[in-house]
Amino acid sequence: MKTAVKRVTRDETGKVLIMVLILLVVGGLIMTPLLGLMSTGLTAGQVYEKKAAELYAADAGVEYGISHLKQWGSTSGIPPFSLNGKHVTVEIERLNPGQCYEPALYEIISTATGPEGTSSTRITAHVSGIVFYVDGDYFLEHGYVIEGDVWVEGKLELDSDAEVWGNVVTGGDLILNENSLVAGIVCVGGDLITNEDAEINSEVIYVEGNLEMSGGVEGTRIYSEVYVRGNVTVDGRCRIVGETWAGGDVTVGANALIDGDLHMVEGNKLEGGQNNVRITGEVLFDYDDDWECHLVRPDTEIKLWLIG
Repeated sequence: MKTAVKRVTRDETGKVLIMVLILLVVGGLIMTPLLGLMSTGLTAGQVYEKKAAELYAADAGVEYGISHLKQWGSTSGIPPFSLNGKHVTVEIERLNPGQCYEPALYEIISTATGPEGTSSTRITAHVSGIVFYVDGDYFLEHGYVIEGDVWVEGKLELDSDAEVWGNVVTGGDLILNENSLVAGIVCVGGDLITNEDAEINSEVIYVEGNLEMSGGVEGTRIYSEVYVRGNVTVDGRCRIVGETWAGGDVTVGANALIDGDLHMVEGNKLEGGQNNVRITGEVLFDYDDDWECHLVRPDTEIKLWLIG
């Protein structure tokens, strides 16, 4: 046994030491870049997490803008908010304001900014099919402007100087007061009543009930083809500029005017102030009630989604 131990001791030539030294050198060469890579990965992860939080906040801003349009119908008055520690601002613009008969197309720009403006993420979205919807009656207050389409299940009344720059669908009556305006296709489930210099500038109007136009210094003006199942009364200085289809009796006041052809049911009454019916076109007894409002409530659709 002693001889064997002595033999092992004599064979100890330092091979392990050499291997340890090699491993130390290799480890030293690898450790520095490895630590740098780990540090870079950690920094990149923090940046990714921050940008992801900004992206989610900006995305929420777009949804907030869509909700604002559906609830208020206006592109202005959108307050900023905070989410995930980010400050979010939302801007909305209608891209086709002059195309009253086309579905409204909105551009929503949502910007999420980090603390003290260190970084920001912006999302630009183009959205269509947004409708201001009310499940019941609605009164549009003085001077308020809805820049898109309106869908009201009950009665809709526009106060003085209120405006709708899109299509209007109502399940009940539509009442327009002093200097109010509708600039789009109109479908009325009840009566259409216009007062005090109100105006409708449209491609076509469908009225399931009666049409009653009265009041104002210049009179209510309708620039549209008009389809009415009930009676048509055009009083004061009011005027219809376009063809009129009347399923009931027609009354045109002394100072009122229907500037276009009038289509009636044979046997129904046609009366005018002082026996002077002012109609620039022909009176035709060819009324056909095979018509209906062709508007349908659209679904919200995102046409463009751009980050940056």
